[in-house]
Amino acid sequence: MPRNKNYDENIVLKKALNVFWEYGYKATSTRLLEKKMGINQFSIYSSFNSKKELFLRAIKKYREYVEQNVYKDLLKPDSGITDLQAFLLSATMANTAKFKNRGCMIVNTAAEIGNSDSEIAREIELYYNFIRGMMKNILHNAIAKNEVSADIDVDKLANYFLGVMQGISVASKTMNIKQINDFVSVALSIII
Repeated sequence: MPRNKNYDENIVLKKALNVFWEYGYKATSTRLLEKKMGINQFSIYSSFNSKKELFLRAIKKYREYVEQNVYKDLLKPDSGITDLQAFLLSATMANTAKFKNRGCMIVNTAAEIGNSDSEIAREIELYYNFIRGMMKNILHNAIAKNEVSADIDVDKLANYFLGVMQGISVASKTMNIKQINDFVSVALSIII
């Protein structure tokens, strides 16, 4: 007879997400997951099959979180350069306050794992494709609003701003707000 779960899988997944975000994939042991998730190893493997599967689900949960919370203003159908500028300038403050200098979980994972694991690399690529798509929409809107020149290379600039966002994630861990604001100002000066 199957055992009933005495926990909400969604709640323990959010807890796992925070553990992986804080410690990274490799430094997160099953013992640490047990402690932080509040469930035993058997329950972890029963619900998620493996540490890697739990991590992959945590990455997907992170992507859902940022779509609904972090990027919601940039995902509005009419978001343009003004919205991007406001977001980038506020990203440092939000990162410091909300994420306790943890940066972006995906950027951290890309730095830690890179392409050494194809399944994790695929999740990283899906996240980056989401950011590129968001940036393309913003740039197309900016052209329509006459915020930028109509002859910009949208694909190239979407890749550039993906890199800017990765850079801000890493820089916000150690640089002060003035340094980050300088970084953002110079990055935006390319198109404004």
